[in-house]
Amino acid sequence: MQNSNSLVQTMSRTATKAKQASGQADAGNADQPLLPKQGLMDLLPSTWVPYAELMRINKPAGLCAFFFPYIIGTCYAASVADSPPSLAHFFSLCTLFIAQSLVLRGAACTWNDNVDQEYDRKVARCRSRPIARGAVTSAQANVFTAILTAVWLSLFAFLPLECFYHAFAVAALFAFYPFAKRITYYPQLVLGFPFAWAIFISCAALHIDPFGQQALVPIMGIFAANILWTMIYDTIYAHQDIKDDVKAGVKSMAVRFAESTKPLVSIFAVMQTMLLLMTGLLANLSSIYYVGACGGTGFALACMISSVDLQVPASCAWWFHRGFWLVGGCMVAGLFGHYCSRLAYT
Repeated sequence: MQNSNSLVQTMSRTATKAKQASGQADAGNADQPLLPKQGLMDLLPSTWVPYAELMRINKPAGLCAFFFPYIIGTCYAASVADSPPSLAHFFSLCTLFIAQSLVLRGAACTWNDNVDQEYDRKVARCRSRPIARGAVTSAQANVFTAILTAVWLSLFAFLPLECFYHAFAVAALFAFYPFAKRITYYPQLVLGFPFAWAIFISCAALHIDPFGQQALVPIMGIFAANILWTMIYDTIYAHQDIKDDVKAGVKSMAVRFAESTKPLVSIFAVMQTMLLLMTGLLANLSSIYYVGACGGTGFALACMISSVDLQVPASCAWWFHRGFWLVGGCMVAGLFGHYCSRLAYT
């Protein structure tokens, strides 16, 4: 227990230092929209930079939100398939899903920025986005969204046909998401569905029907667990902009439960862990899964929720980014460990 407390305290101190550094850097600039740091984008032609920003190339951490459900689904499918796929096939699928995630993220973010441009101009963190600042027009953004969507769909040619059918649900859900912020305080719930849908695609990629009679309940367990995970991390993330969101009229769970966010996401964390346990029991997974995916995820969520300072935007951002690797990493480790144990005895 002392070691656990020390770990949480160390991570909290790291987040606090990041918060203090961010606060010092931003002092006196609250009303000035700062352009993103270029980094890798220095290598691109200047006319390409706004489009790379729309794809969030300069912010790779968010790619995890798109990719982790794919790898979780692939690990799960490999763990329960009648014959586990080879490591070469497993990693080839993961590589393809990384490419899909990169392009899908670009399309979804461009569409979101286009729909939300008036809101973004009222939110300090978002007003420097390309469409909000006028570097890309709405028409150009629509064309770019269409191109990225076409590229994303073309990548399904390397997957079984059953995977392609799921693309329509994912596209429709991501298209609806920015409008959800206008009509409901639960856009995080809406966002959870297209992210978690990657699990269905991953299962179909290994010829497992996610809606089959035997597979349905355990797969729905891990699907629902991923929706809850999205609701947890995105509600914490939304606390960065809560003051601006209230002024702009943007709805979110952070706005709705501003004074009770930690109790709420704690309930979600317990539910997520219980759903993972249920999936393990129904799918007859090994102790490796329970230690990593269930125990590890529960501990990581507890660290994240207890340590984040919701009043400090830098702390919310820090835990949002690290949470992907802590929580997502535990789920992947448990499932991948079980899959590797099957390979060892095959």
